[in-house]
Amino acid sequence: MKPNHSSLTQVQGSKMKLTNLMKAIVFAVAATLTLSNTALAQSTVLVVDQARVLRDSDVGKHVNRQIISIGKQMETEMKAQVKPMQSERDRLMAELKNMSVDALKSRPDLQQRAKTLQTNSQKSQLEAKYKQTELQITEQKALNKINAKLETILKAIVAEKNADVIMDRSVVIYTSDKADITDAVISRLNAQMRTVSVVRERLPRKPLPTQGK
Repeated sequence: MKPNHSSLTQVQGSKMKLTNLMKAIVFAVAATLTLSNTALAQSTVLVVDQARVLRDSDVGKHVNRQIISIGKQMETEMKAQVKPMQSERDRLMAELKNMSVDALKSRPDLQQRAKTLQTNSQKSQLEAKYKQTELQITEQKALNKINAKLETILKAIVAEKNADVIMDRSVVIYTSDKADITDAVISRLNAQMRTVSVVRERLPRKPLPTQGK
């Protein structure tokens, strides 16, 4: 009857990912597969470590701290919701421990308490799922704001270096320091955006479906 909250802590500990927009700007992996060795050799190729940009930039660290804080708030809210349910479950189990089925049939009050506890447990599990989704949306909206700034920065670097392709570090076996622009991207991002608004998302709740429907 106790809801599983591990999903919230997994969200807190996970690495922030760039949106499809950012990935498209940096590099489409599918496109690399179609580039011939000759064409690639004739192109000016730059490399950026997307994960490190978000991990090490000031604004990336800021968003991560805010997401962790919001996740802890959600954990506290869930614990407060579950605690009285756990107490009621323990009391009910103690009363039912030595009670026969026939004896239970004569106690509609206990039957109602068990039914209410089950319903509340289902509501709590649903609430945990809502909170997980809210945390993910909250993080993504904050990252979208970073991505908009990164788009400008990447386009500027491409123009300055007259580059043809930007590849993500995760798909590159080796790159020279000259081709890796990660430090430059982080430096420019730090200069232009150190924090961003991280607003907790709140989704409208829907009632549990009626049994039998």
